[in-house]
Amino acid sequence: MRSYDIHYLPIAEDDLNEIVDHLLEYSMNTANAFIDELEGLEERLSMFPESAAPIRNKKLRSRGYRMAVISDYLLFYTLRNENVYVMRIIHSKRNYLSML
Repeated sequence: MRSYDIHYLPIAEDDLNEIVDHLLEYSMNTANAFIDELEGLEERLSMFPESAAPIRNKKLRSRGYRMAVISDYLLFYTLRNENVYVMRIIHSKRNYLSML
């Protein structure tokens, strides 16, 4: 079985850095747990890239967006040529449709 490569768009890298910085303000353990969960998701997506649900929004679904949950955050990604492209990581309480 071939694995997919995981790539973060620069804005998704910014999202990740902001999330980790925010979590570190509260607890090193919380930040580490988030990173561990993210790494587990990356492993799963590299082997089973279609394992997360397609997004319900028709416009985003037509653009190939899928969504996975990490703790209180939503990770949005697309698939292309055996690559997973992480588009954004957004807190679940935010209006993610306006951010994608």
